[in-house]
Amino acid sequence: MSSHQGQRPVRGALPYATAKAAVEGLTRAVAVDHGPDGIRTNAVALGSIATARYEAHLREHPDAGAQMARLHPLGRVGTREEVAEVVAFLLSRASGFVNGAVLPVDGGRAVNGPDPEAV
Repeated sequence: MSSHQGQRPVRGALPYATAKAAVEGLTRAVAVDHGPDGIRTNAVALGSIATARYEAHLREHPDAGAQMARLHPLGRVGTREEVAEVVAFLLSRASGFVNGAVLPVDGGRAVNGPDPEAV
């Protein structure tokens, strides 16, 4: 698992963004080194996903939901089920020729211009 921050970090998340960029580099390197052995390696770069932690944050900061919706061109955060479906695709035969990819599952957040969190 990676994050939109692997490509576009936000202020205050230096260790997290660095770790996610490393995951993406590792994904590509393993794909090159082990592809000849039939091993495919891909990563999923998440945007904001509705998790128990996210829901707890919303209870403490009710205005955060609207802010998160504005960050994602689809106007909402993702669901755990949407992430699971993409992972299932990557594990399926349908993705048999996908290797070394970092697939964004971020509702378009990574392509949404300047990130308000960076200010």
